[in-house]
Amino acid sequence: MTLTFTRHPDAKRYELRPRDAAAVHVHHGAPNGHPLPDGCKPRFTLAADPAGAEPLAVIVRQDGGHLAVLTPDQDHEHLAELRLPPRKKRRRPTYEIHLPDGTVLRGRGGTVPSLLLWLVLLPFVLLYLVGMALSDVPFDGIGSPLRTAWKRPGKPFSRAALTESARGRFRVPGDGLDHRVAYAQAVAKYWER
Repeated sequence: MTLTFTRHPDAKRYELRPRDAAAVHVHHGAPNGHPLPDGCKPRFTLAADPAGAEPLAVIVRQDGGHLAVLTPDQDHEHLAELRLPPRKKRRRPTYEIHLPDGTVLRGRGGTVPSLLLWLVLLPFVLLYLVGMALSDVPFDGIGSPLRTAWKRPGKPFSRAALTESARGRFRVPGDGLDHRVAYAQAVAKYWER
């Protein structure tokens, strides 16, 4: 079954809204009363309820600077490790998901079809920007319509385990990736930069 969800940042709370399912709420830090392994600094928690009483996963920063996705129980089972690009990296940043079985999923900003589409639409965008510059309308949220696909390195034509569309919709086809890891990657991509 394919999981499709969107990010909904709000001034008061941050949510991930899966299609045909309850929202996943994002909270800063670790849930109260949940001890963390040594050397881990809490970043955020994914919870099934707005109060955070039913945590799904806890995301912590490890000693190496990478993010670890842990189960919220006392065992703190390691679900995945998220490696984000450096803050200064501007062109085609690379996001990596390292799963416990050794599988690595690598996502680069901008797939070949989305780059080609961007080149075709570029003249229209430039005309739009000229029109906006001549008018008094502010244009805050203009960006390139690129998508990101997380795939195994060395297999460019394989099926993506996680994709993000230009409109901010994330999609996880099948059962290849734990949904909690996909949720954590969607939040970390925008919160941790």
